[in-house]
Amino acid sequence: MGMKKNGISFLEHRELGDVMWLRDHDRALALAAEQSKPVLLLFQEVPGCSTCVRFGQDVLTHPLMVELIADRFVPVAIFNNHPGSDAEILRRYDEPSWNNPVVRFLGPDGKEVLPKLADRYDALGLHQKITAVLEMRSEDVPGYFRLLGRDLLVAHGLSKCVTYTTPCFWSGETSLAQHPAAITTDAGWVDGEEVVQVHFDPREGSSPDLDAYARAEGFAPIDGGSFELDREPQFYLRKNSARHLPLTPAQRSRLNLAVPYRIPFAELLSPQQSAWLADPQLQQSSGDETYRQDIRVSWPSLVAQLGSIGKGMRSWM
Repeated sequence: MGMKKNGISFLEHRELGDVMWLRDHDRALALAAEQSKPVLLLFQEVPGCSTCVRFGQDVLTHPLMVELIADRFVPVAIFNNHPGSDAEILRRYDEPSWNNPVVRFLGPDGKEVLPKLADRYDALGLHQKITAVLEMRSEDVPGYFRLLGRDLLVAHGLSKCVTYTTPCFWSGETSLAQHPAAITTDAGWVDGEEVVQVHFDPREGSSPDLDAYARAEGFAPIDGGSFELDREPQFYLRKNSARHLPLTPAQRSRLNLAVPYRIPFAELLSPQQSAWLADPQLQQSSGDETYRQDIRVSWPSLVAQLGSIGKGMRSWM
């Protein structure tokens, strides 16, 4: 599904992931000035080595990362192993050819907003840089994108995990989810006891902090035993139409809290997820267990059924 005639590279190269990239650097700067958006400038080897491919496939395919980039940036890709205009831009930024991925962040005026992302090829690194760019520009960082950062802590093994026995694990989930450090909560069983397993951010709270909070709620920490997920995790979310959405683990835990406490969903969902939730065809197009599936699988499946809002494409064409 190439779009070269429009100066756009989309789904043509594994190294570029699922982002719709402009290929004209100067056009990207002009659009950035016109739209008052920063530029996300990727220098990438195409075709590239395994590191380049992994960056494209592991970092640039997460649906929420892709959506945030399309919504808040003007993304442009420069191939660091091609002649012509690509080589000219490479020289302009003094970037080496035949190199691993490098990402630069430019303001609408073309000046760098903060130091480039180099020698780091994981999603958490890009997420942190993007967050820093938005904050430096005094722009709001969407709630769904902040939740993605917490998901990435779990994915990269930087979270901690604790388990608590509860009289009722459904209410236990919503109680424990209210601790500021909690990222995900799951209802389940250990040796026949109802428990809630919590992944948390150790920068926002320690295990003793969570233990004290849990005890005050009437729960007890449990060590050992094999955790078995209940058949109905996120009980309250399962009763809501949002169960039909592709969600990350952090999103579904927060939504499970939002439903009984009547917290608005707006900050927890991306624009695309919100559009799908409002679509009357959502329920018949998606299964009851979609919220539990890997979002990288469930998202493209729902796009095939309902389409996408396609903000990035419309603003460039």
